[in-house]
Amino acid sequence: MTSSRALLSALHAAAVQGAAPFLRTRQTVDQWLDAHTVSPDSASAPIHLFALGKAAWAMAEGACAALEARGLSVAGGIVVSNHLPDAAHPGDFAALPEVLRRCLGDHPVPGPASLEAADAIDDAIGDVVPGALALVLLSGGTTALCAAPIPALSQAVGDTDRAQAHVANLAQTLLESGLAIHEMNAIRRRVLRFGAGRLASALARRGVRRIGTFAISDVIGDHPAVIGSGPCSADILTDEEFLALLDAHDLRGRLERAMSTVLGLEGRGLPPAVPVVDDPAFGLVDYTLVATNRDAVGGMAEAARAQGIANVLVEAEPLAGDADAVGRALVVRALRMAAAFPRGTPLEGSTVLLSGGEPVVNLRDTIERAVRHGDEDDARRAEAEADTETRQPAPAAADEPMRGGRMQVVGLAAALALEEAAMRGNPHAWQIAVLAAGTDGRDGPTDAAGAIVDAAVPALARRAGRTPEGDLETGRSWFSLHAADALLRTGPTGTNVMDVVAVLIRP
Repeated sequence: MTSSRALLSALHAAAVQGAAPFLRTRQTVDQWLDAHTVSPDSASAPIHLFALGKAAWAMAEGACAALEARGLSVAGGIVVSNHLPDAAHPGDFAALPEVLRRCLGDHPVPGPASLEAADAIDDAIGDVVPGALALVLLSGGTTALCAAPIPALSQAVGDTDRAQAHVANLAQTLLESGLAIHEMNAIRRRVLRFGAGRLASALARRGVRRIGTFAISDVIGDHPAVIGSGPCSADILTDEEFLALLDAHDLRGRLERAMSTVLGLEGRGLPPAVPVVDDPAFGLVDYTLVATNRDAVGGMAEAARAQGIANVLVEAEPLAGDADAVGRALVVRALRMAAAFPRGTPLEGSTVLLSGGEPVVNLRDTIERAVRHGDEDDARRAEAEADTETRQPAPAAADEPMRGGRMQVVGLAAALALEEAAMRGNPHAWQIAVLAAGTDGRDGPTDAAGAIVDAAVPALARRAGRTPEGDLETGRSWFSLHAADALLRTGPTGTNVMDVVAVLIRP
């Protein structure tokens, strides 16, 4: 699979570059400055910058580059991310101005560092003066990195630290329930200090002139209210729709009592109030999408054509649903396409099928399977120590932690489906290789972005002592993929536009 792996690795790199935050942010901020005639001669208003999320460093550097090109600088602000900039961009960009605060929040589970980051954001808002301009740069991870409770939740439980623990527990419960990201954020933003437009309201109360908001989307649909839980966007759900969403996922009996009360599920209570759609604060907001998953997939398509791939097919519909099913469905389609190649078709007739999105792995299903494969105490320990980003539990047993991410599940499921086809005598199974990886470089709580697999991967895993079918079923996909040397390790990429898949079919 050497040549296929090299090609698919190059396509993943092209996907990351297709959604590169620095250049895109610099360009879109420059256009916004043009639209508002902001220059040293025309604007004496100070500029405050709020960069939040996994791509915060590169986005902040891009915005500062656009300002510097016009002889402008930031008067204050903050950058909140989950990693230091050098981890993703060693020496690539100029250092950020010292006036910007730097914070590392907790991700994927909001914790004390996220609360500290939210408090630092409050401090940065307090520095804003009337008439100032605010630049808000949002990217994936913002919800967790800046998560802090609304005052009503802190009052209900007695103090902010305890309320923060309830915020973390809510996130874990939602992920265990297998909700899609837009559903999770619809619930979380109601109880987050800066969710559902509350950041825009706070800036408006400081008297800002405009709020330029620039977002890199990590959600299907790219809706402003969903990205980062909508710090500068109005909530799109009415109270009735919000409560119906909770009931649709049977959450009334599964939330902690204090959280249930604050969310309006106890007695005749109402959900926490959010800024209304016609709040004057939203009239100050100019919203721009900087990059989306489509840009990443487009980058792959361009690179595939440059590599001489004859047939480059881009799926219109985003990847969604159960990750295991997604991996197997990809193989079914690829086998049908491979069968359509005429015999003797030259190598130039290769086809690559490209898609992007965000499949899910349901934690509760994984725990139930752990019960069947192990003992109930280990499964309960797994639930108590759940890692929320991947909907998979941390250790199910002391000597064998559950480890993997949704794209590793897609990859291992695809590899097993290819092996099954080969064992049934389908020769086309050996023509196919699959890339399944996240664009942020970290698939779940692991050291890998995802995996590159073919029909040989399961056998290679077994040779190393793994049982890939069992690993897939019990949330340990990483182990089989690692044993087969099929993991794709890139390190943090500095961007996050969900996941990408490339299915390569060589005739």
